[in-house]
Amino acid sequence: MSLPLAAAIVVGATVVAVLLMAATRRRLGAPLVNEPARATPMMTFVGTAFAVLLAFITLAAFQTYNGAKTGAATEAVALVDMFKSAGFFPTSERDELRADFVCYGRAVIHHEWPAMHRGERAPLVDAWISAYRTVFQRLTLRSAGERLGLQDLLASARDRTDGRRDRLSEATPSVPTPLWVGLVVAGCIAVLIQLVMADPREHMLVQGVMIGGVAAMVSIGLLLINFLDHPYRSGPGSIQPREMTATLTMMHEQEPALRLPCHGDGLPFPA
Repeated sequence: MSLPLAAAIVVGATVVAVLLMAATRRRLGAPLVNEPARATPMMTFVGTAFAVLLAFITLAAFQTYNGAKTGAATEAVALVDMFKSAGFFPTSERDELRADFVCYGRAVIHHEWPAMHRGERAPLVDAWISAYRTVFQRLTLRSAGERLGLQDLLASARDRTDGRRDRLSEATPSVPTPLWVGLVVAGCIAVLIQLVMADPREHMLVQGVMIGGVAAMVSIGLLLINFLDHPYRSGPGSIQPREMTATLTMMHEQEPALRLPCHGDGLPFPA
């Protein structure tokens, strides 16, 4: 979500709340609550309950965001290690493995990242995984160095698998619909309680600031959870494939003349 849209939502919620307060005050001849102190326990209870619920869900959403970021970084580092470990093998096998790794990285950036916006995965990435695993099966271990290289490859491949799994698992929202409903209802109740406290004898500016501040904080909290729960959506602060891009740059610097079986976006050349 873009910052201008988020700001418009916050401002809109604040304006609507202030207008509701103004309309309520205009219709009232006297305050609904003669003694405001009688409503203090209810206001405290609702405010505390909403704050606790908001904090709990924000923490869960932040774990989703952080897990997605960590998974992407783990995957990129593991791919670099696999690229380096391929150097233990003869030239033909080394170049074939490294070419598949590069195409894998390109497919992640250009195909799987857009797919994650929709909570999906890219079959092209799976195809490049199958390609390099096929090379693994053809490897002939002729020396202790090659055996060590295969062990390193398999260990890094496991790390890559774990990183990609974490990255993909966080592409789907972790906050279920019932929690969203509870948050929205609790936020509306917090605003409505401010309306109940409407008093024509008080200055409109004071009560407008009070209800507008509550509405703004509720909307900001909901927008923050929505942002953290959708880490791959386009917009400021979203997780981008920077680590994988840096990995491809390192691979190119190490093997600038490597012949690749794919286009710049990871699609394979026609057979």
